[in-house]
Amino acid sequence: MRFRRIEPILRRALRGPCALPRGAGILVAVSGGADSTALLLGFHRVAREFGLRLYAAHLHHRLRGAAADGDLDFVRGLCARIEVPLASARWNTRERMLRRGLSGQAGLRTLRREFLERAARRCGAIAIATAHTADDQLETVLMRLMRGLGLAGLGGISARSGPWLRPLLAATRVDVEADLVAAGEPWREDDSNRDPRYARTRVRRDVIPALVRAMAPAAADPARVRRALAQRVARGLVEVRSARRTIERICRRLLSAGAREHERHGGRPLVRVGQGEIALDSVRLRSYPLAIQSTLLRLLWKRLRPAPAGLTHAHVAALVLVTSARGGAWLDLPGGWVAEQDQLEVVLRRASRARSGEDPGGSGRLPIPGRRRWTGGMLRGRWLTGALARKRLAAKEAADEFFSSEAVHGTLELRAARPDEWFVPFGRRRGQRLSEFLRKQRVSRALKARPVVLADEEGILWVLGVRRSARAPLTPNTRKALWIRAEFHA
Repeated sequence: MRFRRIEPILRRALRGPCALPRGAGILVAVSGGADSTALLLGFHRVAREFGLRLYAAHLHHRLRGAAADGDLDFVRGLCARIEVPLASARWNTRERMLRRGLSGQAGLRTLRREFLERAARRCGAIAIATAHTADDQLETVLMRLMRGLGLAGLGGISARSGPWLRPLLAATRVDVEADLVAAGEPWREDDSNRDPRYARTRVRRDVIPALVRAMAPAAADPARVRRALAQRVARGLVEVRSARRTIERICRRLLSAGAREHERHGGRPLVRVGQGEIALDSVRLRSYPLAIQSTLLRLLWKRLRPAPAGLTHAHVAALVLVTSARGGAWLDLPGGWVAEQDQLEVVLRRASRARSGEDPGGSGRLPIPGRRRWTGGMLRGRWLTGALARKRLAAKEAADEFFSSEAVHGTLELRAARPDEWFVPFGRRRGQRLSEFLRKQRVSRALKARPVVLADEEGILWVLGVRRSARAPLTPNTRKALWIRAEFHA
């Protein structure tokens, strides 16, 4: 049976913001809920028309016991019935979040995105589709309003962001469930979506119904009013995004025009890009409206290399305040960057350069087997059998550490620790910010000021001279181990 509401919305999205070339692969994230079930079935109905290769992916979080097992079985059955290849996995998300200092719904979203990106690469899909609807859009906008976010936040969820597609943003939850019921298609209900501990649940359960009651005429159907409200917000966001794009264009012109004026006439440019740092004329920056200031700062943040992540609205608001300071202001930023204010400029630079003027010389990739020097000494590494590593562990010297190779991921790197970095110290179960951990340790001031770490792609393995992490311990089942020796200069 045709999806009367969903199919036209999908077709419009695939001819518009979510358009893909014929023959392209698209991965659909499927939880088993009504929205993602409808998205997969809708794509199955239109995939041939648009020449798309369809795949599905499902992540079992190991958090909801038998209910999560039922979700996985449901998705497997659905994909088998419509003959869509499924990529599925069971991840111990609680352990992964603990190891990486993640928490809550935001931490789970991070892990889901990583799983979906890996699944897309494995099956050769160039796009990943998620089942966000107009109701999700409404909830997101209300939550961002309550958090005081600016234009970037009020733009809501975009229909397309890089490889991520959200083709159902014009559909409401009522549309989705009506099509599934009409087609006789079942779906799964996730009880955690009704858990009042989550802010989104409270907005969905309490705030939106209150808005509907306030706006609805006495005899109006609440479901119809809710649907109209979600659609009005979706239309209004189009204008907000248009305003945001206009401001971004103005900011890009300001940056390029400022550089040209400086080349032609000399004087102080709005932005000066140096070796590993960016400086802004704080007097000129303060002369622009707040929306221009915030957008300029966000655009400049994207120019930093290596590109850091995690700049929030709170960081941008604090940066704006730093530009208004009279001198000497200092702000820690994500990724090991800082902002410093003197009388005329705000300078963005790496924290290690700003505070100590040096980097741990010799930092970089550690070859195995091999060695690498740094200003504090020498690091050596080699592979051992699990049996030999366990034997040496019994008489381990302070300079040695042993790691199970099965839990070491990607390239090993010797580098300066980042101020905002987390790790799980050996002997503990919970993650901790490295700077907070070091504050309570009886180690030298130099180690506290400039900690050096051995890390892989998943984070810290060893804070040299201080403590190894709880990751990758040797076990009786370890067959291959990594031996690292840190030799410190006297």
